[in-house]
Amino acid sequence: MTYQYLKNLKTYNQTIKLLHSDNFAMMVGFFHFVFVQKRHVTLNHTTILAYLEDYLYDIHQSDPNAYPKDAKAYLDDFVSDKNGYLKRYQGSEDEAMYELTPHTQKVFEFLESLQQREFVGSRTKFNIIFELLEELEFETHLDDAQRIAALEAEKRAIDERIAKIKAKEDLRFDSSRIKEHFMLIEEQSRKLKYDFAQIEYNFRELNHKTMVSIANAEGAKAGVLDSIFESEEQIRQSDQGKSFFAFWQILTDAQKNEKLSQMLEKLYAIDVIKEFDKHESVKNLKHDLLLHASKITKVSSKLIEQLRRFIDNRVWIENKKILELCKNIEKTALEIKEDAPTKRDFYSMMGSGVKVDSVFEKGLYQPKEATKFHQEIKQDDTTIVDLESFYNLFYVDEALLQNNINTLLQLYPQVTLQKVVEQFPITKGISELVGYLSLVQKSEDTIIEMDKKIKIKIDDAKESAKWALVPNIIITRGEL
Repeated sequence: MTYQYLKNLKTYNQTIKLLHSDNFAMMVGFFHFVFVQKRHVTLNHTTILAYLEDYLYDIHQSDPNAYPKDAKAYLDDFVSDKNGYLKRYQGSEDEAMYELTPHTQKVFEFLESLQQREFVGSRTKFNIIFELLEELEFETHLDDAQRIAALEAEKRAIDERIAKIKAKEDLRFDSSRIKEHFMLIEEQSRKLKYDFAQIEYNFRELNHKTMVSIANAEGAKAGVLDSIFESEEQIRQSDQGKSFFAFWQILTDAQKNEKLSQMLEKLYAIDVIKEFDKHESVKNLKHDLLLHASKITKVSSKLIEQLRRFIDNRVWIENKKILELCKNIEKTALEIKEDAPTKRDFYSMMGSGVKVDSVFEKGLYQPKEATKFHQEIKQDDTTIVDLESFYNLFYVDEALLQNNINTLLQLYPQVTLQKVVEQFPITKGISELVGYLSLVQKSEDTIIEMDKKIKIKIDDAKESAKWALVPNIIITRGEL
């Protein structure tokens, strides 16, 4: 950290600019109230403006002369290019949306590290460091014989622990160890959310570069697409990208997801934790992680949308050029109409494989001969047609299917389509499954994993079972 580096950091780094700002207390206090205490991830323009007006009103009750500008002016300052403390973009409902930038979230991380804690757990942190070092040594330095010996020693330690438990020896954590573990869980979950903000920022930067590449594209589609896919692949193959997508696979795994919900529910059944964390800061950890992580996947999907628009536009441009060439050919043909070429092969082109089919070269229409049947209709041959099936038609009630989904979402923050079908079995055949797929496709709170397939059992009115292979679909409650 040289003198010049630190001088430039103070001048240009947005995190330090926010810490050094004259409005530091108002801005950070407001951001913390809205995005941390109220647990919002994104807010539309109307809602955040109302929050800011109320927040400024509370400040003016004790200090009438502080912050004389109106809420709209301060909100514009938060998102200006000079500051960039909040990120503003156009939402799906034609209203601006706001969320924190990674630079502002780093301010929270720094300020939280300055808070004086009544209890600092060093034993658990050291144990984690020791376990990480042991795991690295096991996976990098030990040969096969040493690895087996280490696992055998671990197995003996587990057997000894089982024996102590059977002997009724007290091996459970005391209140000090419980608090240490909880504080570490809280700290790591908070840092994980901040990491998500940085990953999302990287993907948004990729989207911005993609839009610039598309806007300046003059060459063939292949060159532009190669550069875009190469940029995306660099993010996915980076250490940060690999870590996130591996985490996303774990978070969306149905069994691990259910296990995480159960463990978080049991966490606050511990009296020590219930007294230590009265605000229940990590009770909704799974839901918060899904919201933050799903934002990253949505940003990634926007990149695919940019590619689709680019290809559509290029196809339209190419079709337009073809139409212009056809018009030029028609115009040239009309110009030489009175002085037509006399050579027989006037339309041949050297070095080309174009074949011209004249309309006069086609053969005339030949009527088909009527087919003669030699079989006679027997009068006593009567065929019974079952018309009862026409009256037993049914329809799929999408309102009932939506009610099935909502019923489970009241019990769980998220459910898979497979779990919905297990709870409310399909009885009307493939039409009912299509009804579910239609509902989840319309929802913005649905995650579809195309690379992961699941089997869904389908029963119809005839009580015959079939199985359908569909992508794994996760339905969430949506943003709070």
